[in-house]
Amino acid sequence: MDDVPLDGKQVLVRVDFNVPGGVGGNVENYGDYRIKAAVETIEELVQRRCKVLLLTHRGRPEEGDGDVGLEPVRRRLGELLREEVRALKHLAGDDVQAVVAGMEQGSVALLPNVRLDEREVIGSRKLAEELSRAGEVYVNEAFSVSHRDHTSVALLPKLLPACAGRRTVYEYDVLTRLMQQPERPYVAVISGAKVRTKVSLLEKLLNSVDKLCLGGAIANTFLAAQGRCSADHLDSEDLAVAKRLWAVAADKIVLPKDVVIGPPDGAGSSVRVVSIDDIPPGAEGVWDVGPATVEHWLHVLREAATVMWNGPLGKFEVAAYAGGTRHLAAGVALLTAWRVVGGGDTVYALEQMRLTNRFDHVSVGGGAMVAFLGGEVMPGLEPLYAEN
Repeated sequence: MDDVPLDGKQVLVRVDFNVPGGVGGNVENYGDYRIKAAVETIEELVQRRCKVLLLTHRGRPEEGDGDVGLEPVRRRLGELLREEVRALKHLAGDDVQAVVAGMEQGSVALLPNVRLDEREVIGSRKLAEELSRAGEVYVNEAFSVSHRDHTSVALLPKLLPACAGRRTVYEYDVLTRLMQQPERPYVAVISGAKVRTKVSLLEKLLNSVDKLCLGGAIANTFLAAQGRCSADHLDSEDLAVAKRLWAVAADKIVLPKDVVIGPPDGAGSSVRVVSIDDIPPGAEGVWDVGPATVEHWLHVLREAATVMWNGPLGKFEVAAYAGGTRHLAAGVALLTAWRVVGGGDTVYALEQMRLTNRFDHVSVGGGAMVAFLGGEVMPGLEPLYAEN
């Protein structure tokens, strides 16, 4: 933002306000971290007398997701900015340009959910051109979606003078430091639903970390690859990747010692903690790591100078399977290491526990953090590099 003329301009800011709404649409009590992360950039643009036009998605309208309205977001942002945020009725067109022309300098407006236009997710040059007519400058303050090749993320910044917002630059700097200059020992905790979604990250980490603790379905896949739990319902390609990584880096990989098994909904007396050597063949599912695992991991983490954590350790949205994530979060919050955490569900857990301010960096990105640390191309950042 120091490299592009901004004062008094009409600025399209791509933010990521894809946050849960909770009962009555109250985002404050259900996770507003991403909204707060964008406030610094928005306030600076207001102070520089810009007309600030915010562009975001919420939910997945294309999949019939019902929680896609932006009114709860608009209200919460207005509270944080201490000023009115105007809601625009359309994404683009003459009426939008007319409204923007009549806006006062230093005011803020929120465009409708960009994914209500199906062209957003397919990378539409025509939609990008339509959106660009309302702005003079583009600011990417949505690091968390910068790994997506979507219209408002990857194409729109090619049509206007474009730059990264303050938080996006900060995310880039912190994660670059994590990749290139981590203080050692460096220990990472990675969890998630599928090995393949994080295979690039796992491969990169195994070349750079001293220890890698694995949780969630990723850990289950590694355990199944060793014959220690059922491989039913697991993807054969995931199993093959787990076997390959274990063969070359077993000395670095730290798997669970115990797990929580039970029905998917966590109801009933069948929910219990068992050793990984005692997982019954007929177990309905392995949904969390157990307390012995977390204590062992915390012992490993206490020796670290750098800690990175991405992904809740189990099916955190079910209370019976949230214990591992909560136990680890409370323990890592007390460490003296430099601690970086990311992942939408992980951040949500920290928000619920009011621990976000106890970590050195809480990334707004989940998939974006994984892609960046895995060395993947970031379509939303590519148009912003100085050489372009």
